[in-house]
Amino acid sequence: MTADDHRPAPGRTAREDGIGGHLRRARLEKGYTLEQLADRTGLSRSYLSNVERDVNSPTINTLRTIVDALGLSLSRLFREIDGERRIVTRPDQRVELTRAGVAGVTYTLLNPDPVGRLEMMLLEVAPGASSGDRPHTHAGEEVGLLLSGELDYWVDGVHYHLTPGDSVSFESTTPHRYHNPGAVPAVCVWSETPPGF
Repeated sequence: MTADDHRPAPGRTAREDGIGGHLRRARLEKGYTLEQLADRTGLSRSYLSNVERDVNSPTINTLRTIVDALGLSLSRLFREIDGERRIVTRPDQRVELTRAGVAGVTYTLLNPDPVGRLEMMLLEVAPGASSGDRPHTHAGEEVGLLLSGELDYWVDGVHYHLTPGDSVSFESTTPHRYHNPGAVPAVCVWSETPPGF
């Protein structure tokens, strides 16, 4: 293990309760160097170092790759050091994620350590951004409330235009997609079961 595995780069302090701090602790508990984790994940050492220092925010797919290599689950990743489940999540403790291949869409987990079947998040869709041209499906149910902006939503091919205060609910096995046609970000509170992250 090299000396720089134990300290952040000059001028940058890793947040102990952030994604990077959790990943670094998990790596050190496993006894892996950054080089060994890079070999196990196929990611570069410099990228992993930046993730651990919260310089880079990994996509969901990349985060899962790292977590799998460390033998963790996403829910365990976000537990506090003492192993107790986080009951209250402060704004600066929220976990922000993006999906690979989906630009302009950010998910901020409001309960990053779910113990049940419900996951809550803030969904922010930049102007012109979307979930993609092709509808997608997955197991579960979803409910969303648009707080600001506007959002076009398609569920089973039917188009719905949402404005602030509108909500949608549907089974996730139904093909669905969304697009922000407005000039400002669309911000939603979103819930799904089972957790998707």
